[in-house]
Amino acid sequence: MAKTPVYGGEEEMSQLIVLNGQIVEVEEANVSVLDRANLFGDGLYEVIRCYTGGLFEHGTHVERLLDGAAALGITHDWTRESLESAARRLQAETGIMEGEMYIQLSRGPAVRSHYFPDSQSPTIFITLYPVRPIPPDACTAGTSVITCPDMRHGWCHLKTVNLLSNCLAKEKAHRHGVWEGLMLRGLDRTTLPGSVEEYCDAPGELSSVSPGDKFAGYVTEGASANVFVVKDGRIATPPRENILPGVTRRITLELANRAGYEVKERRVLAEELLVADEVFLTSTVGEIMPVVNIDGHLVGAGEPGPITRRLASMYTERVASAKLRG
Repeated sequence: MAKTPVYGGEEEMSQLIVLNGQIVEVEEANVSVLDRANLFGDGLYEVIRCYTGGLFEHGTHVERLLDGAAALGITHDWTRESLESAARRLQAETGIMEGEMYIQLSRGPAVRSHYFPDSQSPTIFITLYPVRPIPPDACTAGTSVITCPDMRHGWCHLKTVNLLSNCLAKEKAHRHGVWEGLMLRGLDRTTLPGSVEEYCDAPGELSSVSPGDKFAGYVTEGASANVFVVKDGRIATPPRENILPGVTRRITLELANRAGYEVKERRVLAEELLVADEVFLTSTVGEIMPVVNIDGHLVGAGEPGPITRRLASMYTERVASAKLRG
């Protein structure tokens, strides 16, 4: 299988960040080593796309962050309005109008204990990066993915900083020269990989499966994207259980319904990937990304399908109309 340029790069973020409400130089930004995000991954994050200065779906992302904090019992004084104000100030100071904004909120520093501290001093910071590079032909020619075991915890619906399993899936994709790691649950196996090397260097779970064969397992999502499959003009995407229901996923569902397609949120069996007419990923940074190869198997005709192309075009129009509103 020909290798695809991988997602990521060495882009530098701005030299300024917002830390607990104050804009500071990166070199002067100090976060306690006792911060629970460091010790336990006890925190949440969001990534927001900036298009020509507009913060696309900023309110939706911030509401998810605040809802997640409430669900985890992280107490803080931030509001949707104060977070947007801080984001705008950072944009103005850095001059980065096309990029991706990262917001992280943790329970803050405390003496190391698995119990939540009685008194919380949450830590929040906001950074701004140029958009990570995407292969120039990824949207027109499509990209490749590799399947891997989903080893995450059960609260995937919260966008927590507990991302070790996601990082493993991304590293596996990177080592195999493809765009994304597509995670599967319900696999017919008794043991999980015992090391990073064993996990990342193994072939995709479907690499030795033929289209039409039965295979134990179902799709959850990508390491950093949701997944959709198309068969006979009908669209399916995994339900909200065991996934992070992304903002771009929600918009894509709205666009598909508006376009008159039959859309279902249901369990997608792994074997369906090999007989699908189209497969695509959705994410804040990658937008709507067609998949043309899974574990060495061509998807459909091996090129982006008509439904994927139409939805991608509608998404571009949605972004453009949002930019006009500022």
